[in-house]
Amino acid sequence: MKLKWTSSNKTLLKFLISLLFIGIITGIIVYIKQPSIIKTSIINELDLLDITLKEARQNNFIYHLIIFSIIILLSLSVVGLPIMIFYLFYEGISSGFLIASFFHYKKVPGLFYAGIFTLINKLIFYLIIIYLIIGTIRYSKKMIISFKTKNNLIQEHVFLMFIKNIFGLIIMLLYDIFLFYLGNKILAYFLFLL
Repeated sequence: MKLKWTSSNKTLLKFLISLLFIGIITGIIVYIKQPSIIKTSIINELDLLDITLKEARQNNFIYHLIIFSIIILLSLSVVGLPIMIFYLFYEGISSGFLIASFFHYKKVPGLFYAGIFTLINKLIFYLIIIYLIIGTIRYSKKMIISFKTKNNLIQEHVFLMFIKNIFGLIIMLLYDIFLFYLGNKILAYFLFLL
């Protein structure tokens, strides 16, 4: 059974997922066009991946707090929607660059590992960003209608959008806790692919 939220936003979901994939493809192209010295430097970094995963923990708390603070401001301002959409595209470029790096490093096994790496580190983040973009699009429409009709629902719309943003932030921070304690351990488990 399809979720009502998913089915009612099918067109937007298709657009945003397509945009993410275009970003990934763009990231792959960007990596391919890098000079050899940059690619060699990246490969050297990946050679140390096992040490990094075993000796360090993922700590994205500050980064995500900053990102979500900006997203909250952008989503509530209505005009920030294009920047949020571009940010999703940028995240796709980042993942595409990573995927291409792993493929260059270990070919098909590297590609499998890149898939696992992206799923563990980015999937929840992508889902939250997509959720907030769709929420912002609906919020923007409601705000425009409220301004035109002067129906006194502006404060209610702002409050509900703010709650959606806080919900997204809480989910992301909980996932950051998971990644802090278990993220690198899970990724280290799959190092046999490399």
